[in-house]
Amino acid sequence: MHPRGGVSSQGLSPRRRAVHIGVAAFLLGLTAGGLLRGHVTSDGGSGHTHSAVARRSHTARASVSERDAVPTGFANTEDGAVASAAAFVTSGQRLLDMDPLAAEKAVREMSAAASADAQVKEIVGKLASAREVLAPGTGPIVYRQSAIAWKLEGFTPSRTRVAIWSVSVLSRDGVAPPQAGWSISTLDLLWERGDWRVWSETISAGPAPTLDDSTEPATSAQLDAALMGFTDFGVAL
Repeated sequence: MHPRGGVSSQGLSPRRRAVHIGVAAFLLGLTAGGLLRGHVTSDGGSGHTHSAVARRSHTARASVSERDAVPTGFANTEDGAVASAAAFVTSGQRLLDMDPLAAEKAVREMSAAASADAQVKEIVGKLASAREVLAPGTGPIVYRQSAIAWKLEGFTPSRTRVAIWSVSVLSRDGVAPPQAGWSISTLDLLWERGDWRVWSETISAGPAPTLDDSTEPATSAQLDAALMGFTDFGVAL
């Protein structure tokens, strides 16, 4: 079993195999799945590149603030919906860094009212499972995420559907060597309480590129050393 294009668990000891399988389960996402019920007008949206995601996110987030440690205040526009979806998909490190009560508040802030309880149960449970799997390691749990491209599958001022292609790199010394997970997250968003809120998220694995052999896979220590002083774009935007 591969953690979304990450390290294979074949040939590992039972304990190491369990760690990789647990990590794979975490990389399957932090939210409950499901489909938005109701009509969403399709625009036949096309995919877009990472640089375009950054430009749209920057514009849509010009007045964004934080509430319960999560970005809020996205515009009621296509750009705002895309930026909101990208922020949600890349919220893994923030949630991992929170205690359970703070994580619950953050999830409720991001969620639509009707699905908040289910999302809290799902996400808080997966966070606990991930911490348990990663507990034998040492040093920080590093979970870097980036939204690479998006497709706007439907938009109205009250609801929208956005698909995000993203990569997540998980690392913790001694238990999770740096491993990349690729996925497409399709989010159904509702306009509630003056912002875009997540009604549901469905996640599919990949598509996942292979390494081009230009460098050897890094250890956790090598990854930390090479990226010391770097700031994730998701934080900077």
